[in-house]
Amino acid sequence: MGEEDSAQIIGIPDELCMKAGMSATWRSGNKLGVFAHKHMSVNSDDKKSNFHPCDSQVYFLQPEVILFSPILRKLVNESNGVFISIRKIKSLNTGEIRPELVKHSKQYRSILRACVESLQDDIEKINNQEQKLITQNYLTIFYNIECVWHLTEILYVNTIPGDVIVPQFVEWIRFHFPSRGLMAMKILAKKTIGAEETNSNYWESVIGCALHGKLDAVRALLLLHSKADDQAFITADNILRTMPIYNVYGGYSINEFTMRWKHWQLDLSSNLECKTFIVDHNLEKLMMLVSGDESVLWDYASEYTEAWYELLAAKLLYSSPCCKQAELSRHANNIADKWPANRNLDQTILALMESDLHQVIKEIQYMNDNGWFAAHLTDLLYNCEQLNIIDKNQINVTDLLHESLILDYATTLMNNSSLWQCGASYLEYCPNQGMTRLELLLQTIPLDSEAKIKKIIDLAKKNNMNNVVASICKIQGIKCIKKNRLGNALAWALKAQDGPFATYIADKFLNKYAETGELECRDLLENLGASMLTSDRLTFLGKYCEFHQMYEIGEFKEAARLLVSLIISNLTPKYFWSILLTDAIPLLEAEDIILSSDDTFTLMSCAEEHGDDPKFEDKLEIFRYAVARNLARALNFEGCQI
Repeated sequence: MGEEDSAQIIGIPDELCMKAGMSATWRSGNKLGVFAHKHMSVNSDDKKSNFHPCDSQVYFLQPEVILFSPILRKLVNESNGVFISIRKIKSLNTGEIRPELVKHSKQYRSILRACVESLQDDIEKINNQEQKLITQNYLTIFYNIECVWHLTEILYVNTIPGDVIVPQFVEWIRFHFPSRGLMAMKILAKKTIGAEETNSNYWESVIGCALHGKLDAVRALLLLHSKADDQAFITADNILRTMPIYNVYGGYSINEFTMRWKHWQLDLSSNLECKTFIVDHNLEKLMMLVSGDESVLWDYASEYTEAWYELLAAKLLYSSPCCKQAELSRHANNIADKWPANRNLDQTILALMESDLHQVIKEIQYMNDNGWFAAHLTDLLYNCEQLNIIDKNQINVTDLLHESLILDYATTLMNNSSLWQCGASYLEYCPNQGMTRLELLLQTIPLDSEAKIKKIIDLAKKNNMNNVVASICKIQGIKCIKKNRLGNALAWALKAQDGPFATYIADKFLNKYAETGELECRDLLENLGASMLTSDRLTFLGKYCEFHQMYEIGEFKEAARLLVSLIISNLTPKYFWSILLTDAIPLLEAEDIILSSDDTFTLMSCAEEHGDDPKFEDKLEIFRYAVARNLARALNFEGCQI
């Protein structure tokens, strides 16, 4: 399908849009928001709108992404594994990696073949006609993709010594056009002599097998002919049996094989000139086809083919069995010019044979597979060093094109709530724009579960995206604060190592304590450890919580030490001085001397500086009395100690 044929008109069923007009804006990913909008300009009348007040709707439009269909999830996930594996072999291998890349290409094809078979099975089970058509469309798309990938592998990835491509090309034809072979198997299974009389598809099967180079099947079918014992059929069988088939590992050089093949062809031509096969019109046409007679190929055999490349395979096999890839373009164009190749698949295959990979990439982007094929095939060719794209300004854009296709595919996956991690793994291997794109897209993912948030944060940390971690943690922390869950909010702030946010939450804890006299989330605060160093205010909160812990278990001297250290640390918020001074009173009035004279002088100095807080006014006299009493006891005790 051409680009101009893919345009689609979508109706918006909105009366307000019809009256006022419409506008649109891009949302995240490939989503478009469409809404009613009265278009105004500098020349428009300045008057009150006729549409106010009104109920306005926003319509979200986005192209269908078939990869999000559950039946195609396996394809997406498994191909992602192969993509990452290619990166690993590149990083670990310093030698020739082409054999490994061939294995990975076959893995991609195996995944595609499994997908095609799964779709075929599903079509048989679906009763809903609309769903059946959708699945049939998926099947067509991925069958075509597998077909093109297989040929690309033959021509550009799994190249063989000598570069003779005919044997592999014929195998490709047999694999993707199996109908005549299956027809022949049904006829052969019956083992009926005179099969041409009982089966109307007999000669179609014979010619179809001959076009695909299945000469053993052709010979077996000819043995079922009612005239099989005739000398013409015996001669035909002998000629077909002795036809040389080139094999790079067959022990013959190309020159030796060519001599053997020409000798065989000369023998066949001699029999044709002597009218050896004239006893049966179809037999004669068959032997003329095998002799390489191109007129028979078009006038007789073409009606038994589904695509022009079937004819090309026969032409190469019987006329140029040692054809190399460099010569393939000429032969392909000779055949394709006579065949109405309007399908996207036909144009793609012709571009492959012409070694025009730039055109191939353009064509495969019209296959409606949301970029899966273009991204993975281009990546394989790039790693095989077979991709060399020059733009119209004669600038090499291979690297840019390679990365661009992967970016587009990854961005599509990032818009799915289940496949975003898969998309992120592609972006991590895009050296130029991957990290920037990943950083932007991670912040657009809906934070709808704790597990997903953890995965996003872990991925951001792995790629040193500290601002993404801080942003997500702050969003989650604010949500927790709104739900009055300060402990969870503090945990998010610590996860992000966000000092200002941790200070804000610590203030929330201290203010709440100042109002209620209760410290929340004691377990968390008592086990902050080194995390309390995230901010000064959090350090103060952690130490103050530790002071309470020591006081409650009766470690009064340690509690007093902590209290004095808080007072002299200069970390105390202004609203909390009265609370620290109040906490000192029980320690000053304890039966044992807990605070030294130096500690007492520190408390006196603090009271002079901060004791004017209205909240401490009613406790000031008690505090002064306790200070005087403790100072006297401390000085007396310390004097005796000396």
